[in-house]
Amino acid sequence: MLKITKIKRKIMNSIKIKLSLIANLIAIFALIVLGIVSFYFTKTSLHESALKNQTDLLKVTQSTVEDFRSTNQSFTRALEKDITNLPYQSLITEENIINNVGPILKYYRHSINALNVYLGLNNGKVLLSQKSNDAKMPELRDDLDIKTKDWYQEALKTNDIFVTPAYLDTNLKQYVITYSKAIYKDGKIIGVLGVDIPSEDLQNLVAKTPGNTFLFDQKNKIFAATNKELLNPSIDHSPVLNAYKTHGDYNFFTYGLDGKERLGTCTKVFAYTACITESADIINKPIHKAAFIQAIVVIIVVVFSVILLYFIVSKYLSPLAAIQTGLTSFFDFINHKTKNVSTIEVKSNDEFGQISSAINENILATK
Repeated sequence: MLKITKIKRKIMNSIKIKLSLIANLIAIFALIVLGIVSFYFTKTSLHESALKNQTDLLKVTQSTVEDFRSTNQSFTRALEKDITNLPYQSLITEENIINNVGPILKYYRHSINALNVYLGLNNGKVLLSQKSNDAKMPELRDDLDIKTKDWYQEALKTNDIFVTPAYLDTNLKQYVITYSKAIYKDGKIIGVLGVDIPSEDLQNLVAKTPGNTFLFDQKNKIFAATNKELLNPSIDHSPVLNAYKTHGDYNFFTYGLDGKERLGTCTKVFAYTACITESADIINKPIHKAAFIQAIVVIIVVVFSVILLYFIVSKYLSPLAAIQTGLTSFFDFINHKTKNVSTIEVKSNDEFGQISSAINENILATK
């Protein structure tokens, strides 16, 4: 009898283990598939979010450059308006121009902290207000050869404000951006107004923008950046420029730098090229973190599901033990090994209950 009991337990345990194993394998497979699909969509979402964030940061820099230009253009127009509001008699002689326009140039230079504000005349002379010589009133100079300068020539070709790219001023020994505008009074040319703004002002504004953004000039040299180390002329930025030429505005690209993968995007802003780049590791960091968290969650859920399913299977297979015991007692009774046999106590309405009822009917009939 002890041997039969051991065999019964062994059979029951075998069935429980097999069913639990099958159920758990299905559950594990489903959880793994669910985890992979979930990670795919999470990865896509995080990656798109990271790219959108980089795009938004580049747009901040673009807006900074546009606002910088707009502010200086408004300043130039206001200065033009004040000069043209003077009576024509105040603008027809050099002496009158010095006396009437000179103070206006100096006042405006102070208001925006410009390097130079000047008026180039048709005779090649220029009325110049300099930051480097602030104590003196503006004076006429004829040694600057203004008619050969781009700011003078291009301003005469357009009715709008001409803006030079950032360039190295040989007199100031620093990079400047010049805003120039031809001034007319009663249909007659008075001269060309010029305003020199240090490109350092734009650099300071760009340095305050978020992200690793920088600006290339027309010669593909960086002159403004959030990271001032990028201003080092010895750094080769050709991988960024070449990738941008291939992909175009606001399209992301990858490139290698010092053996590491980086991600970037660029766009044209007037004569400049604005770019933002970031290490691929930083972009992928939240993705890897999400993958790690999801893997831990899947493992925990799998462990709990294995334990839970084993107990669930054990509970629902428990009637088998009663049925097996009842059958053993019934056959012992038939074989006259015992004098009495009891019915099987399984009251469920499922298949186990139906089997128990059928066996109980035979037990009662045999008695």
